[in-house]
Amino acid sequence: MRRKKLSNARRKALTSKSPETKSPETVLVEKLLPESKVRQIAAKISSFSGPLPHPDIFKQYADVITDAPERILRVFEDDSKHSRDISIKALEAQVRDNRRAHWMAYSLVVFAFVLCFGLAWLGKDLLAGTVMGTTLVAIVIGFLKSRNHSKTS
Repeated sequence: MRRKKLSNARRKALTSKSPETKSPETVLVEKLLPESKVRQIAAKISSFSGPLPHPDIFKQYADVITDAPERILRVFEDDSKHSRDISIKALEAQVRDNRRAHWMAYSLVVFAFVLCFGLAWLGKDLLAGTVMGTTLVAIVIGFLKSRNHSKTS
């Protein structure tokens, strides 16, 4: 790979020191390209996270509409109350569903035990034992699944 020879003007620009307090890159650009204008642009970025606007911005809403801050707060409070009400109703529905599932399971187990005793009374010991065994296995599996589910939650 060949290197290009630098002209004397460029060599001086690269090696000379500037008495000003400019960055070396700025000095180099000004010496190499004197006709170009170097501009600096400053940008300010700020962020705010939350359900309400930043307090400074919140105050400025009153300049546009006098009661805007109160209206915004009222909407926020109403929305928060609505969210809490929905959460409470969802939990109540889940409790009702769990209670219903427990009663159904209890009813099925009682029915299976009554069926086992009835079959045993009629002399169908093998069938009664099979129904009792499958019922007990189902109870144990349901118990273990509920314990495993509560550990992962």
